[in-house]
Amino acid sequence: MELITFQPESILKELVEQGYLECNPQYVDTEKYGRVYDWIAGHMRRQIEAPTGVQYPLWCWVRFKNSICPPRHRGQAKSKPGIRITFTKPPEDVFITDYRRYSFLLNYRYIPESLKDKLQFEEKLGQIGLEKNAGRQSYGNCPEICREIERSFERCITSDSDVLQGCVWRICLSEVKAIEFLRDPGFQYGTFNYLRKNGRRFDWIGDFYKKLQ
Repeated sequence: MELITFQPESILKELVEQGYLECNPQYVDTEKYGRVYDWIAGHMRRQIEAPTGVQYPLWCWVRFKNSICPPRHRGQAKSKPGIRITFTKPPEDVFITDYRRYSFLLNYRYIPESLKDKLQFEEKLGQIGLEKNAGRQSYGNCPEICREIERSFERCITSDSDVLQGCVWRICLSEVKAIEFLRDPGFQYGTFNYLRKNGRRFDWIGDFYKKLQ
């Protein structure tokens, strides 16, 4: 299957010299994303064996609507010039998750399987005096609710979506089909979470709720 990842231009030397690319944990914001990265990596290991010493996977795009990744958009780039790598992997070597549901993991929110399930969970929170979407810190005194939320995270592991992200342990140079240098400072690449003119970012959680039946 064909995949796309966006990386800093500085990794090219590593890719060429050693013949493959792996995630360097020093570039992972563990303070902000450590809990979620550990969850993803742990579940990924159950499906795909990790190379020795590799702690975290590399992220890539699998599907975005009718394409593989989001289109570029106008806006000041927030980082140094990067590259877009198109590569291939056997499907069994890609750990796929729904991009919309992944937002629930980041925000420690319950992933409902239906509109009825969503309303029932919110009713349960109200009955024990908890606000919906209050966050992990507020739910800490209620282990049962935490367990229910964390069990729901399993619903993130699915290909049933038109916006999918993937994780791979390694990208080999032999798997690379194309490398594009993204040096136009007037555009941002590889994201749909940019700030809109109204000062807001796209609401993936709200978008997921709209699709519930």
